[in-house]
Amino acid sequence: MDIVQIRREFHRHPELGYEETWTSARIAQILGALGIGVTCGVAGTGVVGVLRGRDSSLGALGYRADMDALPVTERTGLEFAATNGCMHACGHDAHIAVALGVAERMARASAGSPCLAHDLVFVFQPNEEGAPGEKPSGAEWMCREGVLERFGIRRMLAIHCDPDLEAGKLGLCQGAVWAASARFVISVTGEAAHAAYPERGRDALWAASQIVSSVYAAMARRRAKKNEVVSICRLQAGCAFNVIAGSASMEGILRASSHEEIRQIFGVLKETAQGVADACRVGVETVLYLGAEAVINDAAMVACASHVWQAMNVAAAVDMKMASEDFSSFSARIPCLYAMMGVKKANGCAPLHADTFDIDEKVLEPTVGAMCALCHALDEARKP
Repeated sequence: MDIVQIRREFHRHPELGYEETWTSARIAQILGALGIGVTCGVAGTGVVGVLRGRDSSLGALGYRADMDALPVTERTGLEFAATNGCMHACGHDAHIAVALGVAERMARASAGSPCLAHDLVFVFQPNEEGAPGEKPSGAEWMCREGVLERFGIRRMLAIHCDPDLEAGKLGLCQGAVWAASARFVISVTGEAAHAAYPERGRDALWAASQIVSSVYAAMARRRAKKNEVVSICRLQAGCAFNVIAGSASMEGILRASSHEEIRQIFGVLKETAQGVADACRVGVETVLYLGAEAVINDAAMVACASHVWQAMNVAAAVDMKMASEDFSSFSARIPCLYAMMGVKKANGCAPLHADTFDIDEKVLEPTVGAMCALCHALDEARKP
């Protein structure tokens, strides 16, 4: 299997969450050709592949790869660039490719006799990028369907492209590796009027702009400096150039170390928005949609990975990322390890979710080897 070509094939065919029909069919085809048992239709478009070990009663090690792309029009100029208005701008194509590379190598090692005592279960998950408050995330849907119990998964691994980490390194973080997340919406209700007579209306756009500035100021002055983020990313208001806006809405994200911290941040945001609204004589409504909790790494699994990868000279220490990951649905239920895959190119990388994001493909094969070595080490660590 040419893992670079596999990555490019999936890169060329990006699909949004719960629409990954081509992606899941191709994954199932590759797994089936490797002699790995395949189950399709898990959480809609999810795929699960099972490589049997010598004793399935010991429970399985899971390996998760997310499949969905983003609604981003690609501008990389790559010969294998996507052309359908979607893009693997978060590296999920590389995640799929590495997982399939691990599946191939472990399947070959198991030809004739299983190379692991435990089952190795490959979980290809849909809809990691879904917005809080809309459809359930792919990881949560899989957990609600009982994927862990159905396939006996007792521990799980995952990796993510890191454009800031040296190519070839695998980053490890103790404790929380991804932040808890939430989405908020603020709706402002005023009263429209002729733009020549603003005093006859109640300007929702003016109030909304004041709310944006006041929220950012309040977070800086009322919250102690912590690993947390408040970003207002969308503001809509007005219907014409000469009409005072009668309504406005904005939305954004919150990030912190836990949902409890997020609720506290939202309390400040809500109080601030209400105070500005009162001063501007408009109505306001604030709504919070909790997303993923923080992804927590299991200490014993981190120690095992650190030992294995230091011997391979690929281990690196990383701090908690302020983005979020629905892998927390798994890490809240079973011990998990989430590592960062350094993909930084020699001339630098565009950030995740950018329409010019690309990776150093030379890291793919070595990462497969490092993940296989970890699978063996974790298997040895759990032998009775």
